[in-house]
Amino acid sequence: MARHLSACLLLVGVVAGLVAGCGGPDESLLGNEDVPTQRADEQAIMDQQAQAVADHSLVNFMASVDRTDKAFVARERRLFRNLSQLPLEKFGYTVLDRTWPDTLVDPAWGKNVRLPEVLVTTQLEGFDQRPVQQVTGFAFAEKDDSLLLVSDRTRTGDVFPGSHPAPWDLTKIHVKSSYDVLAIFDDAMWPKAQQISDAVQQGIWDDDSVLPFTWSDRVVVYAVDNKAVLGSFDAVPGGDINHVGALTFPVYSDVDRRVPAGTRFIVLPSSVNAGEPFMGETIRHEISHVAIGTRDDGDPRWVSEGIAEYLGAHPLSRNLRRIPTIALGRAQQGATSMPDSQTFNGPDAEWNYALSWMAIDYIAATQGESKIWALMDALHNGGSGTTDANQDTAVRRVLGFDTHELARRAAARIVQLYG
Repeated sequence: MARHLSACLLLVGVVAGLVAGCGGPDESLLGNEDVPTQRADEQAIMDQQAQAVADHSLVNFMASVDRTDKAFVARERRLFRNLSQLPLEKFGYTVLDRTWPDTLVDPAWGKNVRLPEVLVTTQLEGFDQRPVQQVTGFAFAEKDDSLLLVSDRTRTGDVFPGSHPAPWDLTKIHVKSSYDVLAIFDDAMWPKAQQISDAVQQGIWDDDSVLPFTWSDRVVVYAVDNKAVLGSFDAVPGGDINHVGALTFPVYSDVDRRVPAGTRFIVLPSSVNAGEPFMGETIRHEISHVAIGTRDDGDPRWVSEGIAEYLGAHPLSRNLRRIPTIALGRAQQGATSMPDSQTFNGPDAEWNYALSWMAIDYIAATQGESKIWALMDALHNGGSGTTDANQDTAVRRVLGFDTHELARRAAARIVQLYG
């Protein structure tokens, strides 16, 4: 049976726009480096907002918010309610000494407007290893001799470039949490919250039955249909988020994206609407990326994605394990090489996922699951990784044959099981 494409973003070099903390604004957009005397007053306002979140006080959160722009007021109220639902271990703002350019200022905001860069620090208790950081902006202006917050957007109504907002920055959220799962939903996906949360919890248990190591067993998952949230992703495999079933992405503890703070994933409405067994399979795929974490960094893409596909399908009986129709046709023609890492999510993505999955499935069936992890570890190479060009040395050492032979056997397995 045909199978929808399920992709993930895990490699540090790939940026998911939804990630809170994936870098600051474009350097070309930065204004002058002067630190105005107004900065201390701005910091005081942001400190008041952070403290209001900790105190669950909407009144104090809104105390320095200008009421002229009704849309901004509504966003601030929504943000407070969203933050109040999260298990925040740390939350705060730091007004930086750099400003956004004046071209982003709306004249309607008033006089003496300033747009400082603002560092937002957020840590989800029990889920983020370290505080997550992102750089955004806020507009401050003098109104009736008082300094007030007048906007969290640029003059065009857009979020600040490079801010990579989280779902709670862009839309109303609902939170469903347990010890293992922190699930974030928007209004559209909230009616299916129990179904999705249960599938995530079951996915953790299912993957744990195969994984040869222990991990935190805790995941943060987003399930949203909001266009602003989905549109905030960039560098999506295949170029269109509507063509993937889910995405896995890192969050960082520094704006240079060097220190990871955790890994999260988003499950798309198409996967949820497809129902079982596809939804569970997709969720297990993404959980495997979260669980494996950096253990497969530097592996050829077919290894990491093949393992994720294998774990996604593992609990299913053979008659429920689906593969793209196109893959059977390709397999009948034979295969001579494993997919290239650089073009893995290109036009042949469905075939690449299928062949990678069947390669791992073949290894498990003929040499045992332990060889999967031995191969992953060999190609990880102590963190140095292995290029596609150099992979055959490690593959031969672990399996006894090279990737060309593995591709031939994987294609034959597709024909054997699905032909």
